[in-house]
Amino acid sequence: MKTIHVETITLNLSKEEDSVRVLFNDENIILKDQTVDAVHALIETNFGIVVNHFNSMVNNSKDLFDSEDLNQISVLVVLHYIYMYNSWRINHRKHENEGLIFQHKDFDNPSTHDLLFHYFKHKYPDYWEQQCAILLGMNVLELRNYYKSREDFYSK
Repeated sequence: MKTIHVETITLNLSKEEDSVRVLFNDENIILKDQTVDAVHALIETNFGIVVNHFNSMVNNSKDLFDSEDLNQISVLVVLHYIYMYNSWRINHRKHENEGLIFQHKDFDNPSTHDLLFHYFKHKYPDYWEQQCAILLGMNVLELRNYYKSREDFYSK
């Protein structure tokens, strides 16, 4: 097992046959056809991309955000997309040569938004809307409408 530190976040990586298991808080993912060193490098590279983006979004609202929260949500986003990108490479021939570096277009992906909603709504039930609106580049009314559309999507 290898323990890595990304800012103040601790992740445990372990080799399991041809896969790597990543443990972080309640997250437990398996990345097939990977090495521990490759996953370590991917996490660090992708974390830098994601946390820098979120930090740029909160530029004028730093008083609403704790850097630890931005680190936590960044790691959650990174792990989600490394898992997704890796799965696509394994399961779909057209993706087999694609890289695992976070793609900026995925900041606009509803899956990313859902991760933000879940994290901030549970941790800060009184002002999660303000935080998510800032991170998504919306005002609170736009966020409420968008969040309602996501709820409607899941309750179909």
